Amino acid sequence: MLTYYDAVLAPLYFILILLLLIRWKRKHYGNAPIGKYIIPCFILKIFCCVLLACIFNFYYGYGDMITYFKGSQEIWNAAKESPLYGLELIFKPIENCSFGAQKYADQLINPIHAHSTLSLFKFTGFLSIFCFGTYLPIAFFFSLLAFWGTWRIFMVFYEEYPEHHKAIALGCLFAPSALLWGTNILKDPLCMYGLGLCVTSLFAIIKRRLKLVNIIEFIIGSILLISFKEYIFYIFLLAILFTFLFRYKSRYPIIKTIFYFITIIGLVAGALWAYKNVQLLGSLVYINFTESAQKIQNAQNIQTEEGASGYILPGLTDFSAWGIFRSYLLALNVALFRPYIWEVRNPLMLLNAVESTAILLLTFYLLIKTKFTYFFKFALQKPILFFGLIFSLLLAPLAGYVSFNFGTLVRYKFPMVPFLYTYLLLLYMDVKYKKLNDQNIAKYEPVSTGKKLL
Repeated sequence: MLTYYDAVLAPLYFILILLLLIRWKRKHYGNAPIGKYIIPCFILKIFCCVLLACIFNFYYGYGDMITYFKGSQEIWNAAKESPLYGLELIFKPIENCSFGAQKYADQLINPIHAHSTLSLFKFTGFLSIFCFGTYLPIAFFFSLLAFWGTWRIFMVFYEEYPEHHKAIALGCLFAPSALLWGTNILKDPLCMYGLGLCVTSLFAIIKRRLKLVNIIEFIIGSILLISFKEYIFYIFLLAILFTFLFRYKSRYPIIKTIFYFITIIGLVAGALWAYKNVQLLGSLVYINFTESAQKIQNAQNIQTEEGASGYILPGLTDFSAWGIFRSYLLALNVALFRPYIWEVRNPLMLLNAVESTAILLLTFYLLIKTKFTYFFKFALQKPILFFGLIFSLLLAPLAGYVSFNFGTLVRYKFPMVPFLYTYLLLLYMDVKYKKLNDQNIAKYEPVSTGKKLL
């Protein structure tokens, strides 16, 4: 994956992108206090990008990023013979390409690859034409897109809480998992960029400043999410739906009525269909679910025997109300608070474990300080807080449920990291502010002597 060309071209591309970022920073942010986060964040992402690439290239020797790069190399090799061959592989279905182009497409024509993987092959192959087929320069552009996505999410939070820009920067931009896994040739950086576009576009509607550019950005972001990880897009839509409901239910009761009406109609229609097809539905769900669970468990067992970082969620086939709720809590716990320190088996797991432990301690601290109820009521203060919490509580357990090792888990949960971490840090600042305010009130409050004042 890494060659001598990377050692030559990577510094040149890094300097080029850095100069463009500096110019962008000066143009749009000038001496604004948040401008100071741009360059350090990008430099850290590039450092993490190179570090992660070296770990997978020299230590593991395999990984998704290597597979995606090999697929893009086919497009680069075809483009070297004829630029038309490269363009064919990028923009045409493989079966419609000429024989000259198809002879390079071993990975692109492989039926085991999903549509999202083929899309990433083509996107990476397009970038490889401008990066001379070299890994690190392509990975730098992926890292830049992830940075832009998290920066847009940062700006949405910052608009609501400008006085807490340090806490927001820590949650959105400098979270270790966001810095590390929002890099390299993976689907996750592109999904973070698409998510950032969608979030800023939808919150432009809430702020009543929708422009044509917001619509275009939402379309681009939606295409990216649907192309690479469509479940993120569906969870985003569900979270934004509830956000709009709670945002406008008191101002426009008709919206609340329509939403409840559609929900009730949908539930009734679904219940009637399920009642008429209960036998078919039950067999399909049970068979498919148990087969999937068994595959996950078998894969985990194999990886555990090979020394990998696997885990199992017990009771996956319990479809009772308690069983479903228990599975949700177990999956949520895995996604947010594991791996534990004693489960660490490699250096990357240690980093994840330290971060998960910090989030675990912060969450328990806030639950105690807020007496549990205000932990969730805090989300009602701002739409972005409500959206961030709902999005996190939907995506995190799904990531914990479908993953079978902690290496995969940290990537699957990556899109919710800026939202949840920023939510926790803003809640911590709110608790801290109220504590200081109470202390100041107590300090200047007159002490009662128990006597009547004449």
